[in-house]
Amino acid sequence: MIYSHLPLPLLSTPVPEGEQRKQNGMDRAQLNANQEWKETALKIIRHYAKHCEYISVNDLWAGMDTLGLSTHENRASGPIFKKAATLGWIEKTNTTIKTTRAQRNSGDVRLWRSLLFTSA
Repeated sequence: MIYSHLPLPLLSTPVPEGEQRKQNGMDRAQLNANQEWKETALKIIRHYAKHCEYISVNDLWAGMDTLGLSTHENRASGPIFKKAATLGWIEKTNTTIKTTRAQRNSGDVRLWRSLLFTSA
């Protein structure tokens, strides 16, 4: 007997452990960051995305420094960029640049391409 009215089970690909840990860390960072900082960070990313072809966390930190805002959870910038990408404002590139923050010890940061920028 065929049960065509029954839904088929969803076949899902298991998520690698490293990806799970990365997502867990991003979730914790997002949860523990200052709410005002998160809201302002998203606004800063949108501003840069509207006015610049590319954006990085260097731009976000510059904007935050200008406003005098900080958070105890500096890793929260990752989830904010991911949210901006989900909103369709930016997209990830395979390009990295040097950080401008001494705390990062000259590490590399991702460069994101704006999806809102239009040249004049």
